[in-house]
Amino acid sequence: MNKRFAAAAALVCGVGVPIAQSADGDLDLTFSRDGKKLTDIAKSTDLARAVALQTDGKIVAVGQTYVNNDYSSEDFAVARYTANGKLDATFGVKGRVTTDFPGLAAVPSAVVVQPDGKILVAGGAFSLFVFAGNFELARYNPDGSLDAGFGNGGIVTTNFGHGSYAFSLALQPDGKIVAAGTSFVDFSSDDSSDTDFALARYHPDGMLDETFGTGGRVTTDFDGFNDDAFAVLVQPDGRIVAVGSAKNPVNFYDFALARYLPNGAIDTTFGTAGKVRTDAGGHNFDRARAAALQPDGKIVAAGFGSSPFGAQKFAIARYGSNGVLDPSFSGDGRAQVDFGSCCQYANSVLVQGDGKIVVVGIADTESSDSDFLLARLNPKGSLDSTFGAGGKVRTSFGDLNGGAFGATLQPDGKIVAVGFQATNTDRWTEFALARYLAQGQRAP
Repeated sequence: MNKRFAAAAALVCGVGVPIAQSADGDLDLTFSRDGKKLTDIAKSTDLARAVALQTDGKIVAVGQTYVNNDYSSEDFAVARYTANGKLDATFGVKGRVTTDFPGLAAVPSAVVVQPDGKILVAGGAFSLFVFAGNFELARYNPDGSLDAGFGNGGIVTTNFGHGSYAFSLALQPDGKIVAAGTSFVDFSSDDSSDTDFALARYHPDGMLDETFGTGGRVTTDFDGFNDDAFAVLVQPDGRIVAVGSAKNPVNFYDFALARYLPNGAIDTTFGTAGKVRTDAGGHNFDRARAAALQPDGKIVAAGFGSSPFGAQKFAIARYGSNGVLDPSFSGDGRAQVDFGSCCQYANSVLVQGDGKIVVVGIADTESSDSDFLLARLNPKGSLDSTFGAGGKVRTSFGDLNGGAFGATLQPDGKIVAVGFQATNTDRWTEFALARYLAQGQRAP
């Protein structure tokens, strides 16, 4: 064999040829072959809002589905996938379940998988306007059927005396369920609009827990304007932290946190009389849409911060367990990430085992740059250059708009993000999922 032929043969066989190594933030090619998955529910508009993992590695995504642009027909939609990204045929009908709330538009925002494998989903259902609706919880058996032992045939409806909507869920170690969202006290289009943080706690069977607040419900007002809770955390000591935004005439909208004792009373040792407000800078529209607890008790909140000129970036803040901004994070407890697009906002925040912080969201431009956006920060708040390109990852599913609403970490450290992608087909907008490598993993 001459030398030229031998060299060519070595190239074909891969002998001695360096193989490109995957890196943190790369799509996981063991998931649906290319790291991405689209799912149509029923030739409908489908948007995945949240994701959770089962102990067997299966992935549960929840969101809304509707047809013919008829929002009044929106239903809860749940899809379950095997660990490699295939729809799980043992769940519902070919991996999908929809739940109709007759005469109402129903939109879910949160999902948790209970230790017994049952799937709990929370959101709201309303007739014409969300501020006329209620908290709605639905619980499913592992096969996708509604759990008849939960509430009324698997569904629990909670009224706050005003319209309300549940944005977040958490499970207590004793099996009790905490839901958090918004109570629409006086919702109007002018500056007099008033909404409050709303929390409800339930026994495992769906009955309201009368030992929490008033009849199982708690509402919290900040300054008499719009206050909305988008995330809820249960601390190891049983105290409950709600995270979202609060408005007032001076700062407009700020990150807002409130902490409660296990009985629902405001915890006055947290922040100022139990409440915390944080301006992302510029006294503009700032909102926390997600939160996570670190093992050391610190609280990480993520969402968006707006500049005086309308530019909107990922915004992240970290607090000590007492509610005070943590100066060891980015110097003053606050950081922002810019992907160069308009209208960026983080919808999920995750804390890795090594303390690095992953934020996941969207550039909501309704155009080709409306993609899944991920950023990873070092524990002190700087972008992690070992993740993606300079700490940032952008994933496109196509030329039309899409984006990520929810995310979770697998036990092996991989990141699963869910959201939506518009198409030019009769499948309209589909559930979109992507899985990413992290923590030094390598694809096979």
